[in-house]
Amino acid sequence: MIKNMSTDRNRQLVKDVVIYGIGNIGSKFLTMLLFPLLSFYIAREEIGYYDISLEAILFLLPLTTLQMRESTFRLLIDTTDESYRKSILSTTLFIETVIFAVILVLAAILPFFFTIRYFPLIILSIYAYSFYEIYIQAVRSVYSSTQFVVANIICSFFSVSFVLVLYFVFKRDIIEALFAGNILSRITAMLIIELPRRKVVGVFSIRYVKKQSLKEIFSYSIPMLWTAVSFAVITSSGKFIVNYFGGNENSGVLALSQKYMVILLILGLSFYQAWQVTAVKNYNEKGSEKFFSEVFNKYAVVLCLLVLVISFGLRSFKAYLLGSDFYQSADLIYLYCASALFFCLSIFFEVTYQCTKQTSKILYSIISCAIITLPLTIILTKYFGMLGNLTALTIAYSYLFVFRYFQTKSTLPIQLKKEFFLSSAGLVTGGVIFYGAHNRLVDYLIFFIAALLLCYFLFISRNMYARITKDSRLSGDDVGGGDSP
Repeated sequence: MIKNMSTDRNRQLVKDVVIYGIGNIGSKFLTMLLFPLLSFYIAREEIGYYDISLEAILFLLPLTTLQMRESTFRLLIDTTDESYRKSILSTTLFIETVIFAVILVLAAILPFFFTIRYFPLIILSIYAYSFYEIYIQAVRSVYSSTQFVVANIICSFFSVSFVLVLYFVFKRDIIEALFAGNILSRITAMLIIELPRRKVVGVFSIRYVKKQSLKEIFSYSIPMLWTAVSFAVITSSGKFIVNYFGGNENSGVLALSQKYMVILLILGLSFYQAWQVTAVKNYNEKGSEKFFSEVFNKYAVVLCLLVLVISFGLRSFKAYLLGSDFYQSADLIYLYCASALFFCLSIFFEVTYQCTKQTSKILYSIISCAIITLPLTIILTKYFGMLGNLTALTIAYSYLFVFRYFQTKSTLPIQLKKEFFLSSAGLVTGGVIFYGAHNRLVDYLIFFIAALLLCYFLFISRNMYARITKDSRLSGDDVGGGDSP
């Protein structure tokens, strides 16, 4: 019985990872390819301006949503009470409507003081991104993970399609096409998912807006809001600083490098989304420490190998993957991927506090990280340019990972095993080679070796769950069926 329960739990994690993996790859792969494709046709300044504008929108996203996308998922994922669900959804949508009304008032005032290119499209993008982020988390909770995946794939497909049609067919300005494509794709995706079912927006009613729901939403989302703002400072401040010192040209180079780094983030996000569900449902089970540790160490190995594959792969094949004006992007990729790796490892520990709804504890790590990041980024970017900027980002996320590792030891201790230390040594060695030996043959060699190791590791890890069960039995751990928190 113990074996069956543990095996079912692990199979569900695999299933969730596959579902979210398909969704994230399907939804972000086309979007990821769009910028490299455009790099053969448009200038660095154009990509740079759009990217820094989009970064400003994403920087504001925690404030324009009050981080209700997190509360929407967490409060709805484990409830079967239909009236409670309607109340949470209606209250959330009402709050977001009020927020947008405030944005419109501010938008009417700002043009008197600032001249901002594509300002109407930027305002519409803010609302489109904000509403879609909340909506998609509701889909994930109310409908299913599959519908969540489908919505993101639809959004990505139409985003790329609208941009290409507007730019190549209707000959619209590229920045206008990019903004319009993202806005229209989000509207299209929500209409396609919502109209046949009408269980998210369709249940909205003022009579379901409750004071108690308002308190629940804010009690969960406000602590996450400060966390998200601090994350925004860490991730976005570097781009603004690069733009300040180097202009839109450097922003364009950095943007292209980021699009390939996103490959690692796609897989990390896929795991994180599946891990949220599995961790919440199994946190209170006996033997969870061993299970969490095993998963973490395997996850770290996969991420380290991905850094090597993406970094050396991009530099090996940059002639086919980047326009000639953007070759410098390939030299930035290793540090960018390393920063993403530590980010992915740090949010693994964040799930622990989501399990217990103690999200306020996340603040200690993220605020201290934000305080360190800003001055470090300014100094390193000023003297070392974009490489200095990415070095600061890597240091910031390394600090966040270490802080959270020790912070969560009292709640759910994770044991670092030999796989973690070996992969860490490989990560450092790879960085030394990447920046110390610009040799095409070496790049090809490391790329193929890392790719083969990654395939081999994923193949042998299919038996990981059986080994976890066996280790639990041998150590006398009873992997029981605790209640979900």
